[in-house]
Amino acid sequence: MNKTSKVKGALEVLLVIGLILIIPLFFAIKTAADKQAAQNTVTPTILPATPPSTPAALRAAAQQPPPCTFPLAQTTTVESTPEEYVFSEPQVVLTAGAGDATIVIVEWLPDNQRVLITQEFRGNSQQNIELFNPQTGERQVYATRQRIDQPPSWLPELNAVIYPAVYILKDDKINHRYEFTRQVLISRGNPKNTQLIADNLTDFSIAVKPGNSQVVYLSDKHLSKRNGALEALQPVVVDLNHWNYRQMGMGVTPSYDLAWRPGSSQIFFYSDGNTGGYTFLLDANTGDVCELNFDGWAGVGRWSSDGRYLAITRATDSIPINSSDLAVLDTATGNIYAMQLAPQELHGRHYVEDFVWAPDNIHLVAIGSILPFPPTGRLYDKDIFSGLYLVDFAAGQSVHLLSEHKFFTDWPGTNLAWSPDGSKLLIGCTANDNLRLCLIPVHRTGK
Repeated sequence: MNKTSKVKGALEVLLVIGLILIIPLFFAIKTAADKQAAQNTVTPTILPATPPSTPAALRAAAQQPPPCTFPLAQTTTVESTPEEYVFSEPQVVLTAGAGDATIVIVEWLPDNQRVLITQEFRGNSQQNIELFNPQTGERQVYATRQRIDQPPSWLPELNAVIYPAVYILKDDKINHRYEFTRQVLISRGNPKNTQLIADNLTDFSIAVKPGNSQVVYLSDKHLSKRNGALEALQPVVVDLNHWNYRQMGMGVTPSYDLAWRPGSSQIFFYSDGNTGGYTFLLDANTGDVCELNFDGWAGVGRWSSDGRYLAITRATDSIPINSSDLAVLDTATGNIYAMQLAPQELHGRHYVEDFVWAPDNIHLVAIGSILPFPPTGRLYDKDIFSGLYLVDFAAGQSVHLLSEHKFFTDWPGTNLAWSPDGSKLLIGCTANDNLRLCLIPVHRTGK
């Protein structure tokens, strides 16, 4: 065989080998692409600069934060002088219209008069952000956004609402794909004249420091910060995927809710997922993270006004949640107080839907419900037991309030607010299956 024939033969062999390797690779790539196109309904706006790591690699890189420590560990005494509360009959102050889907109570403003709410509408994805005065019935729309679950917040210094929003860049309705970006905006009362504060965020959640409107939000592995005048402050490096040691969501960084601890730089970061949730404390000044052990995960998290106690609606099983209770952490001692609300002899699955702290920082008012088991599949089930309870967590006691009334429990964490002066509660209530907001006058006396 001459040299030319040898070279030709070698080239033919290489060509055959190349085809053998390339054809399976082509089909593998096509299969993966088809599978991705079938599964994904959302296309992120910003693609990662490097190929995504495997779940195994992410698990190896992620770390569990150190446990949080407490200055008075092993101490059991809770020193307090709780007050006595008397709750009057609920008064209907707002009834949802025919086109209203949901009215969400967010927070009572410091003026004791107005309440920040959101309102959704049937048949579209829009959501209004409004101020509502329960005494006069006056409502003022501050902004309109695409519906998301993360709530807005009030900025007293600017008399404005700051809120997260989703901005749709491209909507392909045929292929059910769209591109979007996460934003933070502010409105001073004119929904047609809002101001963009930040864009391309990594999470929708924002937090406002109580009593000192410093604002924080997550952006590009940083905790971005602004003061009460919304001037940018030095950001802090925060890579929450570094602490995602259970790899919730198959390697995707979970979405967090935030609750700022009064009188401190600490923020309660909490999330849920199919394998449970995270309960972290993050320092907004240093970026330091520690983990709280609630023996479960949080659906709703709220601090007492003195910053000592952190209460959560706690779940101890994976999604779907079969039950939840109320758990209160004493950050001075590290002690956790947990309890159900409704009597255990009532048959069904017990849940704590929402709660709010009383001015004495010892009592809470909470909504407890019992869903029939097995479930009936009806959203507004007449057999659902829903009650209002006054809870003394230190004593482990709960008292059923206004037992002849039924309260709205359609969406956890959006059902009630207590005015700053302690004189009234605003709560979601139902009558003839119609959604309403009720005002409950509260009288308190020192004990």
